[in-house]
Amino acid sequence: MKKALFSFAILAVAAAMVSCGNKSAQNTENQDSVAVAAEPEEVPVQDQKEIASDIYVIKVPEGWKARSRMVNNSCNLGLGEAPFTTAALNVEKSESLDKFKETRAKENCKALDNVTVNGREFVVYEGENQNGEPFVAAATPMGEGHFRATLYSGACQMKKDEIKAALTANLQTILENVSFK
Repeated sequence: MKKALFSFAILAVAAAMVSCGNKSAQNTENQDSVAVAAEPEEVPVQDQKEIASDIYVIKVPEGWKARSRMVNNSCNLGLGEAPFTTAALNVEKSESLDKFKETRAKENCKALDNVTVNGREFVVYEGENQNGEPFVAAATPMGEGHFRATLYSGACQMKKDEIKAALTANLQTILENVSFK
């Protein structure tokens, strides 16, 4: 009798575990499908029309494509025509604007005229990277740090002076599409 009672108790516990397991599995499945349905679809990176951080927003200009999402107040955009420009935007919280200028001077960059866009003044420099490829960088103070936009060219058949002029024009377009919060 004890063996039969013990066997019956084991079967009852096993049946209870199986039925509870199925119910919670079903509940989990239902919850997952509800959660997935509630989440908005993520826009592919290249289809983003604006990229935002807690400090600034960049509206992707016509002809440009986002190349990254916003990560730690940094993002990249690209222009798919000569001189195939990449714009790298960043907030450098630990480097002052004076330090930015000092670094550009050490890199033998040429200071260009400051530009004012949307009420903010930007210092602007042009230079060449270690491979001799031109870049243009602009910065404006942000608290203890600065906001920076650096534009690089890709490979193209243009002369360096033409590339620098195009980068400077592209810089203006990028800065016009940045708004600060």
